[in-house]
Amino acid sequence: MARDEPGRDTTGPAAQTASNDERNGASLMDRRSYLKLAGATAAAATVGTSAAHAAEGDYEVIEARGQTITIDSGQTWENKLIDLGSGNTITIIAKGTNWTVRNIGFRGTLGATGTAPNSGTVFGIADTGDGTSTLENIFWGRGNPDRPSNERPLMMWVDPDHSGHLDVKNVHFGHAGCNGIYGSAPAYNGNGGTIHIDSCYAYDNHHTAFRIGDNGCKISDSVVYKSGTRAANRGIWVWSGNYGDSATIENTHVVTNGAGGGIVTHNSPSIDMDHVYTDDGTGTHSGPEHFVPDSCPESPEAAASGGSTPSSGSSSADESTDTLENTLLVDGVGTSGGTRYEFTVSGAVEKATVKGATMDDGDTIESGHITGSVAGWRDSFRFAGDLEELTVDGNARVFVNGEQVDPADYGQEKPHVLTLVGNGTTANYELTVDGTIETIAGDNSEEHATVSSGNTVEGSIERDAQRFRFSGTLTDITFLGGSAHVYVDDQRIDPEQYSEQELLPHAIVIDGTETDGRTTYAFSVDGEVLTSSYRDASINPGDEIDGRSVSGKVDNGLDAYWFDGDIDDFRLSGNANVDIEYNARSN
Repeated sequence: MARDEPGRDTTGPAAQTASNDERNGASLMDRRSYLKLAGATAAAATVGTSAAHAAEGDYEVIEARGQTITIDSGQTWENKLIDLGSGNTITIIAKGTNWTVRNIGFRGTLGATGTAPNSGTVFGIADTGDGTSTLENIFWGRGNPDRPSNERPLMMWVDPDHSGHLDVKNVHFGHAGCNGIYGSAPAYNGNGGTIHIDSCYAYDNHHTAFRIGDNGCKISDSVVYKSGTRAANRGIWVWSGNYGDSATIENTHVVTNGAGGGIVTHNSPSIDMDHVYTDDGTGTHSGPEHFVPDSCPESPEAAASGGSTPSSGSSSADESTDTLENTLLVDGVGTSGGTRYEFTVSGAVEKATVKGATMDDGDTIESGHITGSVAGWRDSFRFAGDLEELTVDGNARVFVNGEQVDPADYGQEKPHVLTLVGNGTTANYELTVDGTIETIAGDNSEEHATVSSGNTVEGSIERDAQRFRFSGTLTDITFLGGSAHVYVDDQRIDPEQYSEQELLPHAIVIDGTETDGRTTYAFSVDGEVLTSSYRDASINPGDEIDGRSVSGKVDNGLDAYWFDGDIDDFRLSGNANVDIEYNARSN
């Protein structure tokens, strides 16, 4: 059962020095040179409070590493992009009076900031001097929706010491966890401070999106959305307080999709509602609409730079969303595993939040070509013109203008061509893509190359050309004992920029060519292991690699694997010969 009231913290988290987390700026160049990534800049941030006003369009980047940032009375903290990476944490404490926190964007996924059942808070806030403090233009892209509900932190916790007024405006809450904003404690358990939540958007907050008291708190021009795929409980929760006033909700939409209640109350609070749209009958009107308020930021960069529209990722800054008449939604909710996708449109395109989709930094847009990935969430885009190519590697569904489409109807399943041109030297090669790859019928690649695991090719080349079709991106290509010219589509690339992965040095060959009957085998290593076409071995779909363990069978052929480290265990049933060749590539 979700906890209704976190224990009161009278001291707040202890402030920590964060000088070790200050970093100098660095420009990152992705080696996927033919698909240039947008916004690949990781700059440094001075972690701490600041009253300085950043130049328009500028922001500092803070790498979250568990630090605590404090904002005191009269201070302004603004124009920060907080990079959580994968599972890092940060705590921001704003207390005192007449302080301002604005233009803050979060990217990455938040880690656990404490232990269940109260796993911490991102913002701990209160105006304790009877003044007015402000939080505005903040983007929270996505927490971890797969974390157990009692291990999800709060986005904003309003301390019971709050006695003044908080303006919470243009805040984008996504998968915040326990609550988007827990603001009822001052009404029933504290000093009676009020809150106005204005033009905010909340998506799939597990416990409650907006929680307020009936002590003069207000929610206006905001949207709460629940996808219906997770137990989201309440949309808005109003608590009865001790100050004899009422709460106000106006011009607000709450879409529940059957996932919990819309407007929920505790101890019969006094509420004034005007034009409150819900789909469960708890508001004043039916037929809620799902949209992001116009002034609410839709990307971390937009929030950090002080804008309400995406500051990067659009293929044309001059195109407004009004001219992007089409939508494309990649829906990974409820599917197993991850899905990689790419598509090409004939007009302008930009990231969007259709049906509560998040805007991820990893999705890239370059001249109408988009690449990205989803797991248990959604990505969406608005675009002009026609959808020309669409490739999907995984189980996610794709919707164009609300209608599910078959990727096979849009261009080729593997839209890219990789070409190797020999230069007279004999070269063995290995190459890998992060999608799928295949030889081309009738091409030299059929004779001289072998595809394994759907995304890796081993082969040799001396003269002529070999071609492959693939989806995704070329991630690695390594030559041994020679070289060749390499082209991706019509652009020549430098193989050295794609050779960061060290080749596994050792080989193990299970040779059944001179035996009768079937041989089955299983072994494990303490390093990495990959299927191989070494010594003209075949790649059998029935052979399996599970982490560092391998199992398979041979009849009258060869199976081979590359590995590093040592063999921990080996079992064989049959008469096949087993050869283990250490440092086989140098033999």
